[in-house]
Amino acid sequence: MRHYEIVFLVHPDQSDQTNSIISKLSSVVSESGGTVHRSENIGNRKLAYPIQDQFKASYGLLNIECDQATINEIKTSFKFNDSIIRNLILNAKKTHTGTSALLNQTKEDSEKESYEQEKQRKYEEEKTVKAAQQARFKEEREAKAVKAEVAAEKKEEEKPLENVKDESQSSPEDTEK
Repeated sequence: MRHYEIVFLVHPDQSDQTNSIISKLSSVVSESGGTVHRSENIGNRKLAYPIQDQFKASYGLLNIECDQATINEIKTSFKFNDSIIRNLILNAKKTHTGTSALLNQTKEDSEKESYEQEKQRKYEEEKTVKAAQQARFKEEREAKAVKAEVAAEKKEEEKPLENVKDESQSSPEDTEK
């Protein structure tokens, strides 16, 4: 029996079928007496170029050991499955059981993306806090200006009253003159 690596792309609208396709292929291999060394649902990734007017696809990966008849059966199932938009079957020299480089890269990309989203969220939060502070400072300045105006008006009102008081306190002799 030979070792094979199978990679297939599932249409993004039917990406939930990726796990069922992987399990179906695994059962086909197991029933034929082969072994599945690695099976991975890598998830949605951006394509290098559009395939059937799609820019993203869900990736599936299998590393198997089986005979040629099983590979022919898998090729036939790919041919008649409309949800699979592209597939690749390669001969491998040895078994691969660790996580694939593509899965590792996908995890790193998702971590970077989540980091960038967190960074953007913090930036927006800081921006909102800063805008609220600026609004509060503006309100405080306006309140101080209003208080200053009110104080100035009170002073203006008090000045004529003082003049009136001064005249009323003058002696009656001054008024007779």
